[in-house]
Amino acid sequence: MAVGYAALAQQLTINGSVEITSSWDVHMENDGASYNPESTMGTTPTGSVNVEEGGLTANFTANFTSLGDKITYTIPIVNVGTQNARLSNITLSSDTPGMYIQDLVATSEDGNIKYTVISPGTETLNANDGRATITIVAEFVDKADGQENAQNVSANLTVTMTYVQA
Repeated sequence: MAVGYAALAQQLTINGSVEITSSWDVHMENDGASYNPESTMGTTPTGSVNVEEGGLTANFTANFTSLGDKITYTIPIVNVGTQNARLSNITLSSDTPGMYIQDLVATSEDGNIKYTVISPGTETLNANDGRATITIVAEFVDKADGQENAQNVSANLTVTMTYVQA
């Protein structure tokens, strides 16, 4: 009877722990963010581009003086996390809807200001330093509806990129 009790009275104990060692860190970098102004009339437009701390927001400005002025902004995107990532969605919103998207290029016009956004693409950003670039072109365009001499015109654009684990 003692052998039977000993068989029923045994205990089994399992101890363990789990630790997650991966990290997610896809962001834009201020280092390498640039803009290139161009003018067809001789007065170079002015502008700026700045990636805020944390790299999740970038702001850019442009001041145009002549039709045909444009500024091309280039903003690097980097994956320094330990998980591969890929772009799953890119959306544009501006003061006046009127977006046209074809392949990896989207355009939006608001009055005399036209934006062209060239997507960084959907290729995988490898973990630990995968890189891509988003390009945004802002232009002062000629409109046939009487606004070609527009002054003090402004247009806002928001580009939202959603990255997911690849």
